[in-house]
Amino acid sequence: MPWLLRRVNKLNCTFYFKTGACRHGDRCSRLHNKPTFSQTIALLNIYHNPQNSAQSADGSHCAMSDWEMQEHYDEFFEEVFTEMEEKYGQVEEMNVCDNLGDHLVGNVYVKFRHEQDAEKAVMDLNNRWFNGQPIHSELSPVTDFSEACCHQYER
Repeated sequence: MPWLLRRVNKLNCTFYFKTGACRHGDRCSRLHNKPTFSQTIALLNIYHNPQNSAQSADGSHCAMSDWEMQEHYDEFFEEVFTEMEEKYGQVEEMNVCDNLGDHLVGNVYVKFRHEQDAEKAVMDLNNRWFNGQPIHSELSPVTDFSEACCHQYER
């Protein structure tokens, strides 16, 4: 039986399974099995860190104080968390990706207490907009956020 597990792991992208995203995207040689049910949803590229995107006319980045950055993040987190709980159900955990990798930048992962709440959220959110952009959400395979952390980003 162990040979079967090794074979399955060679077919499936473990990075996608752990993080819900893969830097190779559709070009990955392994399978990205999208779940048909999950407690966790991914809101793709919804958080825009102003430090990464704010530029002045000459192309240089606009500096923000640490306090301003924290305030921006806190307001975003509270708005999204509150909306998820009030409209869809109890949120167990929410994580906002702040790394610059194209496959993770701005992604927000929300783990609901119940799978049906996650399903309801995905169906509704894909018909909504946030900050002038359409929301793209999907069920995510992520169940353990400690495993989902990008260790390359943390270095």
